Order: sequence, then C-alpha cells, then structure tokens
Amino acid sequence: MGLDMDDRRPPYQQVADALRAAIRDGEYAAGDRLPTVAELAEQYGVAKMTVQRALTDLRAEQLVVSWQGRGTFVRSRSEADAATTSVHDEIMKRLDSMHDELARLSERVSRLEGAS
Repeated sequence: MGLDMDDRRPPYQQVADALRAAIRDGEYAAGDRLPTVAELAEQYGVAKMTVQRALTDLRAEQLVVSWQGRGTFVRSRSEADAATTSVHDEIMKRLDSMHDELARLSERVSRLEGAS
C-alpha cells in the first residue's frame, strides 16, 4: 500500500491524506490507536520522518492526539470540536481586546490632534 509515484505532492501530504481518509472512512475510529511510526513508514514505503511530519499535520488539525510512550490516537469528534472551540474562544477574546485597545488609541489620537 505504498504511495502513488505519479502524485506530485510531497510524500508527507500523501500519507496525511491517506490517514485522513482512513479515519473518515472508519478504518480508525475515535479512540483507536494508530499503528506506530515504524509500522506506518513500512506500510506506506516512506521514511519515519515522513510519517512524523504527516502526524504533525494531523495533530495540528486536531484529528489525532499523541502521548509519549503510548502512541497516537484518533480524537473523537467532540474532543476535536471542544479543542477547536476553546482555540476559537481564545482568538475571539484576543481580537476583542485588540479592538478595545485600538478604540482607546483612536480616541487618544483624536484628542491629541484636536489639542494642537
């Protein structure tokens, strides 16, 4: 089950796409442990670093979570949604804070320009 040699995308993207599809299609369900990096490297015919890069992308997308010494596991949809929601909430708080600060600075500039 190696990679498609005609595919021009980097191998790590091909591995990530294959794993995404396996998760989407139910081959790996929420809570399932993925094969080890070495097993995935052998399965896809790539270097371990290629698999690690693919898993980094999947972690960033919050599809999987990894624990040192335990492995990489498929996240449940609710876990991924909760993580996305908390990140979204934090971003929105920061944007609100920046908006408030910009409004204060705009008022100050207006007052300073009016005083001169």
